[in-house]
Amino acid sequence: MAAQRSTTPVRPNQVPPSHSSPVTRVPRYFAEHKRDQVQAFAYDEKLHKLQDFESPDGFLDFLHGSSDEPIPLSSIPHINKWSPQTFLNAANRIAKSIKSEHFSTSNTLVFKYTEDKSHLGHVTDTGCRPDFIAAFDADFNEKMLWPYIHLTGEHASKGKTREDQKRQAISYLHYLLLARPDLYVAQGMLTSKTGIIFLVGIGGHGIRSFAVCWSCKELTKLMYAFIFCLYRPGRFADPSYGIGRVQGNQVTYTIKIPAIPGVDGVTTDQQVVLCSDFLPIYAASPFTTRTHVFSNPNSKVTISNKRLTVLKDQLCRVGTRFHEHEILKRVHGQEEKVSGVEEEKVPGVEEEKVPGVEEEKVPGVVEAVYNAVIKLPLVGEPIRREKHRLGMGQYGDPFMTIPNVKVMLEVVFDILEVLRFLRMHRKVLHRDISKGNVVYVNRPQNDTAEVRSTTTRECKKAPVFARYFLGERYGSGNMLQSGKDSRKTERSDNPHETSALLIDFNHAEILGMKTDKGQGTAVFIARAVQRGDAVPFTQWFPHPTPASPVPYAENYPERLQKFKPEALDPVANFSEDSKERVWRHELDHDVESVFWLMFYWALSARPKERPNEPINPTTWNSLIGGAGERETLIDGLNAKRDLKGTIHSAFEPLMGLISSLAGVLRLDRHWLNDSDSINDPEYIVEVFQRLILQFILDNRGKDFMGIQVDPKRRDIPDTPRAMSLSSTTSQRSNSENAKKRTRTEVDDENSNQRSPKRKTLEADQNRVEEDEALPDVDDTVDDTEENWLQ
Repeated sequence: MAAQRSTTPVRPNQVPPSHSSPVTRVPRYFAEHKRDQVQAFAYDEKLHKLQDFESPDGFLDFLHGSSDEPIPLSSIPHINKWSPQTFLNAANRIAKSIKSEHFSTSNTLVFKYTEDKSHLGHVTDTGCRPDFIAAFDADFNEKMLWPYIHLTGEHASKGKTREDQKRQAISYLHYLLLARPDLYVAQGMLTSKTGIIFLVGIGGHGIRSFAVCWSCKELTKLMYAFIFCLYRPGRFADPSYGIGRVQGNQVTYTIKIPAIPGVDGVTTDQQVVLCSDFLPIYAASPFTTRTHVFSNPNSKVTISNKRLTVLKDQLCRVGTRFHEHEILKRVHGQEEKVSGVEEEKVPGVEEEKVPGVEEEKVPGVVEAVYNAVIKLPLVGEPIRREKHRLGMGQYGDPFMTIPNVKVMLEVVFDILEVLRFLRMHRKVLHRDISKGNVVYVNRPQNDTAEVRSTTTRECKKAPVFARYFLGERYGSGNMLQSGKDSRKTERSDNPHETSALLIDFNHAEILGMKTDKGQGTAVFIARAVQRGDAVPFTQWFPHPTPASPVPYAENYPERLQKFKPEALDPVANFSEDSKERVWRHELDHDVESVFWLMFYWALSARPKERPNEPINPTTWNSLIGGAGERETLIDGLNAKRDLKGTIHSAFEPLMGLISSLAGVLRLDRHWLNDSDSINDPEYIVEVFQRLILQFILDNRGKDFMGIQVDPKRRDIPDTPRAMSLSSTTSQRSNSENAKKRTRTEVDDENSNQRSPKRKTLEADQNRVEEDEALPDVDDTVDDTEENWLQ
């Protein structure tokens, strides 16, 4: 029976912009605040290249494996001669023959040169343009959208080595897999004067190829089978995806999820739930953890009376002890006992076992409302990964879209409270705080503010957030105004209401149950984690333990009793205890990452309708440098040295708070005596929260707190300096492949930062999303940044 293909929606005409041919990165045309997520392709042959097919029969066997029914090869058209000049005509002749013989009701697959046209609708907004593509005739228009491309190809250019040519062709497969979440296997070609290389990109695995000269007698048969798989992808595609509507230059998907009563908390009589109009908002790591995130804030899908607005697909290693779903279940009090696994008692962490409390959602943390594990089809490679599909209810905007200083500080305070609660009451460390993993919720979401409790005692332990301490909330009623902050507020009676949302627990750790190797994202990673060891000891003149703001002290008298306001003695030498102490990632390091996140926002913030002021180049280079340079930056911020141009002059009063927080971070707690009162996991976060809340209370009526920030960020200086990726303990445990991959990333970043076309902070801050999180020993490559946007 002939395979069927659904008709595609009609899309409006639009002339795409013209760009040059090589793989490049361009400003995002539809979401200015997402420009810094644009990806650069970093291909490591030893990591991504799989074994080449040894013979035509081996390659054909792989293609036959796409379906239970072998590819029919009895009616292959005769091609007189193959050459670079006749290649496309011959391919189109074969495509028409396959349609006529086997897919008569389908549209016709067409191979075309792209000429000077770029393709739109890619989730990363890449500006790369293959030399030729294959798509169905109904999808060709004046603009071609990436989700409708079925094959990418490159013709070897003069002046390039064979490896450079192959790398460029492979880069298009990288982007095709990112644009096509419905494909397990992407197909590509590289043509040259001598022949053609067939390329297949296998999601979660890597690249396989087979080279054939133009005079090879088997070429027509191989081309026929290769094109046949484009008509009938079979196991090469994920049948749970269906292309939906077109919104502007973006394509939505309808994703089918199984909903079996009694499984995963799903209570529905339907066997399949259709998640319609879900827009791709993030994609990364196609050959490793391959992650795709989709969002529909207006989704009507409910799972056990909880709305599902975000779907995340990720390939995880089979047999990994913990996955994001298990971590989130623990966070929200839904955890089941892990059979055969005994948890170690962690000093300073209180176990919470309250009779009658079946579930307590932690506000400020994303909640998983659906989870499924999907086995991958066998496509010629051993199955090392499985697809984890996670459905979530909350959504928000990136941290970098926060509109003013006051709101930014409120979100920072709240995230610190969330991290503290997770560490002390759930035994969970997030370990990857970054601008993509802290989301700003600027609209009411009931799920975000909900806490379930059965006792007063338990309720007091749940996080209490800044708005409650400030006596403010969003809404209508008794309106309050703070400076020039135009948002209307009313007095809050809900201590658990927050505009912060912590997402992406891929690298989270349950203390006592998993390796304690460090994690983090470049720029936001703590210095010790960047080193893989404690920050080197220096004589420390500590910041005094500050007084607690009155509303904070009234709510947390036990914290005030534990950390009394006092001046601290200088620390001249490291302790004897520290000599035998094993370094590990701790709450302190996540708190430091929050500091870098706050500093990054302040550094880049450009007030609306004010003159632009370029960023101090010394500050910028230190921020993106190695651990030692960032330690120097901490010292400079604390001493208030050479700070001109660090933040915009309109926000200059904020530098006082930044300086004080930097002073708190100068000494690594690792070097203190066990008996020292401030050698406590909660000490640094406590000081941070007191200083930040007091700063808001002291300044919330001042102009600089409410000045609106322009979506366009401050200019950074032209500099060849690239972000340093110092190795961590876990990196040093990884293979040489990972090290070589990292060097490739740095080379790509150098070249991008030299480009005069990219002059805004977020544009120049682009990194290889594929490896933006420093790798864990459990997974050589992973992704981190996930902005769940509407």
